[in-house]
Amino acid sequence: MTKISITEVPFDSEEDCIVFEEAKKLKKLYIGPSEYENYDEDTKQFLYEFLCEQNAFPYFVLYEPYGDVTEEIEILYISEGIPYSLRYEGSEFKRFPVLTITIFGPSALKLVLEESFWIAASNQFYSISFSDNTSYKSILKKGLFGKMKQYLVPCFNMKHPATVIKIWHDGQGFNLYTNDSKYSTVEQLSSHLPNGTILE
Repeated sequence: MTKISITEVPFDSEEDCIVFEEAKKLKKLYIGPSEYENYDEDTKQFLYEFLCEQNAFPYFVLYEPYGDVTEEIEILYISEGIPYSLRYEGSEFKRFPVLTITIFGPSALKLVLEESFWIAASNQFYSISFSDNTSYKSILKKGLFGKMKQYLVPCFNMKHPATVIKIWHDGQGFNLYTNDSKYSTVEQLSSHLPNGTILE
């Protein structure tokens, strides 16, 4: 089993490049491997084990693939019978693909993570939601040189108890955003980890 650490961290919409609607008592917890070597593979494996342990299928995986691999990914999902939708977000001059995959069981989850986690590890947006609650919303935030710019970012509706996972930089762990009481503290979350998890 992977050694992991869990830390409660403050939520910053601008830094996280993600927004939430109707989010009351939202908590953000970082979960990541304790070992630096092969951290992306460790994250992928622990994520799979964690989601299977929660048994909250269906899950909704949403990510922004590179345009030149989108068709290849679609062919894979069609051949494997995995339900997905593809849409394009953005303006007429700057559009980008968004894939949403519905995961009904462990085997589909395993395949999707194995085939697409590299996209998360290369810092494209990659999330897993426990409910189908995602849209895109325009927000104003500082750009690279401090000027305010409009950005189109994923928006999750949290009206009902909901949990969203977003893969962190380079695939090194993930942030868990939740208003579900069973994940509301480090102690509560720890009680829902897979058997044999080593917590540091």
